Parts: sequence; structure tokens; C-alpha cells
Amino acid sequence: MATTISNPPYNMKWQHPFFAQSQERFMLGVPPESNANYAFILTALSKQDKAVFLLPNGVLSTNNKEEQAIKASLVEKNYLEAVISLPDQMFESTSIPTSLLIFNKKKQTSNILMVNASSLATEEVREQRGQVGSESHINRVYKKKVNVLSDDAINKVMSLLDKPADEPGLSKVASIQTIKGQDYILTPNRYIEMKKETVQHSSLEKLAEQLNRVSAEKGAVKLTINKKMASDLGLMPLIKLLQEGAQTSKELNEQFKDDGIALSDESIVTLTNSKTFKIEVKKWDKLPAIVVMFAQMWKQLMITCNNEENRYLMELKDIMLERYFG
Repeated sequence: MATTISNPPYNMKWQHPFFAQSQERFMLGVPPESNANYAFILTALSKQDKAVFLLPNGVLSTNNKEEQAIKASLVEKNYLEAVISLPDQMFESTSIPTSLLIFNKKKQTSNILMVNASSLATEEVREQRGQVGSESHINRVYKKKVNVLSDDAINKVMSLLDKPADEPGLSKVASIQTIKGQDYILTPNRYIEMKKETVQHSSLEKLAEQLNRVSAEKGAVKLTINKKMASDLGLMPLIKLLQEGAQTSKELNEQFKDDGIALSDESIVTLTNSKTFKIEVKKWDKLPAIVVMFAQMWKQLMITCNNEENRYLMELKDIMLERYFG
């Protein structure tokens, strides 16, 4: 079967030919003059039963009403055989992500294969010589990272085209009805099931150690603050989270009481109506980090204020000396 293989200019503007709607190639619709992507597809399919196009991902989920209608017709006519999304940065000249659209007017099934080949990509560093500009620019060698598909990755995609199958994270065989239910959007990841990855958890002992460390650090300082002051400082949302966290800690302590987890469930913030702002150190074996930070900030402020005060005192001293000895 003769096949058209094309990587046409992307998103190119064009002009409608005379009597475009009466031309056989545009029986499924006339693409907009603002973008010729679907004009290339329809022209190829009017000449061959099979075509493969490399196009930007915009063709998969276009918002243009003319293109949407053509895309829907291509699906409903059962012309679309497969969509293979490719990784971005495959070209040395642009990072635009692209997809392969495979059309077959004589296909034997009404399903469409969706493949996310981006998951198979690997990164490669290539040397690229400047092509325009001064001699020094042309002779300069650049290193550019590109995404590539290995032979094994290509063979994997080819095997799916030969025998379409569902593979989590990689491929999905979608029915026309399913695609219709998604408003004919052709982005593969919309249909492919996510690959379930096994999460490696830390040991319960390690988690208990880390949780107890964080809990001790949180509970090392207790803050008593006027309610209005806390609100003016924007602290109320955080205080609410801390209160909810204390309740969660109580529940976890009960659930894991035999596993060495002892989270602090004490309230570390007390709201009061009195004019109070007090920081109380609860753990004296090691100075809490917040106290050290506060001490450093207080120290810097006092040094600044003291230096400024000394300048004014010196000026006042000069005035006094002039008054008594001038």
C-alpha cells in the first residue's frame, strides 16, 4: 500500500483555493487559512490510502472550530490508526513537542492506538556548530541536549503498531466512542492509564525517629500571643493548621503507641485577649533554632539602634560643649 510520509511546515498560513469546498480533498471540511496543518493531511489522504504525519501537538487538541470538525470526521470515518506523542527537544533547532499521526483508510479495526513515546526517551548531548553570523560565531561549537528514541524504544513502538495493546504509562487502544466522549481530543496521555509504581517507604523505626525529631523541634518553643495581634500579623491560618496538627498527632500516637512514635500533641500556640506576646522556651537541653534566629535578629537590631543612638549622643555632646565652652 502506497504511503505518504510527511513532516510539513508547522502552523503555516495559506490561502483557500477557488471553490475549495467543492474539491474532493476537502470533503471533510476546509481548514482555516490561519493554519495549513490539516490541509496537508486532507490533501495526502485524497491521493493515498495511508499517510504518516509529524506535526506539532497543537493538532491533537486544537480549539479552532474548522479543525475540530475535520478532526472529528477523521475519527468517525475511521481513518486514524494511531497517535504517537514524541518527547520535546527532539530537534536541534526547536524544542517544540510533536506527534506522529498515522492514517489508514483501509484499516481492519475501529480502534485507535494511543502511544506515549515520551516515556521511552533518553537524553543525548550533541555538538552543534554555529551556522550564521560572523566567522567567530560560525566556527563556535555549541553543546545541545536533545531527547532521542533508542533502537529498542523504536522497536517497542513498532511492536505496538503491529499488535496494539494496553500498557500502563505507555499505550492504550481506544475506541472511537471513547474518543468521542473526550470531544475528539487526541492527546495520548488523556487515554493511557498511569503506570503504578511501587513506593519504597522508610522503615517504621526511621519514620518514628524523624517524626519525633520534628515534633520535638516544633514543641521546643511555645508562643502566647494576643488574638488581634495574631490576626493582624496573618498568623491565624497557620495557628489553625498547628491546632489541626496537634489533633492528628494525638490520633497517630494512639494508633502507633506500640511502635515507638511519640509525637508532641501539646498546643504550641496560645491565643489570649490580654496584651501579651510571649515566647517561652520549653526545651533547654538545646537552644531551639527559632530562639537562635530571634537572638541573632535582636542582636543585629540592637547594634543598629545603638550605633544610631551613639551618633545622636555625640551630636548632643557637641552642642552641650559649645553651649558651656563656646
